[in-house]
Amino acid sequence: MNLIKTPWIPVSRESGKNELIAPWQITETSDRIIAVNAIRPDFNGSLMQFLIGLLQTAAAPEDEYKWASWMETPPSPEILRDCFSKYTKAFEVHGEKGSFMQDIEDFDSEPKPIERLLIESPKKNTVAKNIDHFIKSGLIKTLCPNCVVAALLTLQINAPAGGVGYRVSLRGGGPLTTLVVSDPETGELCDDLWTNLWLNVLEPNKIPSHDGNSGRNAFSDIFPWLAKTRTSEKNTGRNTTPMDVNPLQMYWGMPLRIRILWDNATCGYCDLCNTYSEKLISHFKTCNYGINYEGAWQHPLSPYYLKQKKGESDQWLPRHPQQGGFTYKNWLSVAFDSKTELSAIVVKHRCGLLHRLGLQLRIYAFGYDMENDKARCWYETTYPLYKVSEDIRSDFSKRVQNLTDGAGEFAKIVQDSVKQAWFGKNAGNKSPSFLTELFYQRTESDFWFVVRELRENTEIEILHKWHRILCRISVEIFDYWTARGDFAQADPRRIADARREMLKKKFYNKRIKDTLQLPRELRAQNEYD
Repeated sequence: MNLIKTPWIPVSRESGKNELIAPWQITETSDRIIAVNAIRPDFNGSLMQFLIGLLQTAAAPEDEYKWASWMETPPSPEILRDCFSKYTKAFEVHGEKGSFMQDIEDFDSEPKPIERLLIESPKKNTVAKNIDHFIKSGLIKTLCPNCVVAALLTLQINAPAGGVGYRVSLRGGGPLTTLVVSDPETGELCDDLWTNLWLNVLEPNKIPSHDGNSGRNAFSDIFPWLAKTRTSEKNTGRNTTPMDVNPLQMYWGMPLRIRILWDNATCGYCDLCNTYSEKLISHFKTCNYGINYEGAWQHPLSPYYLKQKKGESDQWLPRHPQQGGFTYKNWLSVAFDSKTELSAIVVKHRCGLLHRLGLQLRIYAFGYDMENDKARCWYETTYPLYKVSEDIRSDFSKRVQNLTDGAGEFAKIVQDSVKQAWFGKNAGNKSPSFLTELFYQRTESDFWFVVRELRENTEIEILHKWHRILCRISVEIFDYWTARGDFAQADPRRIADARREMLKKKFYNKRIKDTLQLPRELRAQNEYD
C-alpha cells in the first residue's frame, strides 16, 4: 500500500457519493470532492493536515501569483500526480527502506493491541485497575490498513505525554489546529476540498527562517522514518531543533517510535469502519525515547502564546484546546496577533489576502483537550475571519478584548449568584459550573452582531450596548435556574437577596465599569425588578 498511489482517503462528493481516493484525485472536476469524510472527526482533521503537508512539500507555489493562479484554476489530477510521484518512496506503509510514520529499526517490545493507536483508548494501567468505565477496552480488535494509517497519523500529530521517554508532538500533546476555509454563506469561493486545502498552503518564503534548516534537503530530513531515528535518551540521545532538520518536517513529525505488525494479518471486517479487508491488523509495537522536538518551532497551522515567567526567558508556546471547548472568548487569540498572542501563520497570511481582495473567510479550529495521556474531549468549530480596515484594526482588537473580558466577568457573576441563591453564601465547593458554558451559548449571536458593528465603528457606546445585553441575558439565566426544582426546598428570601445583589452591585462593580468603560456614576436600573 502506497499513500500516493492507493485510493485510501475517504471523501464525499458533490452528488453525495462517498468513496476512497488517492491524494492526487482531489481536483477531479467530474462530481467535485467536497470534503474529507472519515469515520471519526479526529481522522478528518489529521487527513486535512496530511493533504496540506503533501501539497506544501510537493507542490508549494513559488510566489503569490502561482498560488492565486491555482486557487482560480486548480491543477489537473495529472499535474498533481506528477508532483506527488517524486515522493512516493516516503509513503510506503510497509516498505523495506522505511514505512510511513514508523520506526525504521526493529526493536524488542511487547506487542500492544491495535486499539491503543486510537488516542482515547484506555491504557494498560487503566484496564488493570478496571476503571475503564466510559471507554471500554477490547472493542476494537482489528483495523483495516486505511484505518491503521489514519490512527497512526492522528496519534503522531497529537502525541500526548505517555510515560517516561514517550515524547509529545512537535506542538505538544493535543495541539490546537486552525485552518483557513471558505465561507459557504457568501459563495465568494468554492466550498470544496481543494479550496479549503490550498488556502493553507504557503509560498516557501512565508515559513519563518527559524523553523528549520532549508540546507538539509535529504528525504530523511523531511520524512524522519526514512532514516535511523534521532533518539532522545537522557545521556546518549539528542534533542531535535529546527537547525537539525528541514522546515517541512513540521508537517511530518514522528515523536513516537512505532512499528505496525503487518505480517500477522487476517481477513474480515474492520472493527472501526466496518469495511471488508484482506488484511486486518491486530497489534503494533512501540518503545520510548523517540524524536524530542525542542527549540523555536512555530508550526504554520497553530496559534501560539507568550509564556513569561520571572527569572526565565520568554517562550512562545503552541495553544491547546481547554475544557469547555471553543467559545467566542477564544476567537481573538486565533484570528489576530497581539503582544502575547500569535495567530497561526496561515491565518496571518490569508488575512492579508482577505484585506486585499475583500473576501469573507472562516477559521476551522479543532483539537483534543488532553490531560497528560487522557483525551478528555475532541472539540471543533468555525469562526468568522472578518475584514477590518487597517486604520481601525488596533482599536478593533482592543474593543473585542473588552467585549470578551466583560463577558467573562458576567459569566462568573451569573454562576456565583445562582450558587448563592441555591446554597447561600457558605456553599463551599458547590458550583453550578455548567452555567458558564450556557452563558457563552446564550450570548454568542449577540456577540457576533456587536463585533460586526465594531468593524465599522469602534466608539465606546458599542461597549455600553454590550453591557446592557450582558445584563439582560444574565438576569434571564438567573431567573430561569432559580425558579427550577422543588420550590418547597428553595429559600425565596435567599433568591431575592442574591438577585438584588447581582442587579445593584455586581453588574456595576469597578471591574465591569473599567472593562466596558462605563461612566463612573452609572447605577443599576429598575428594568429587571
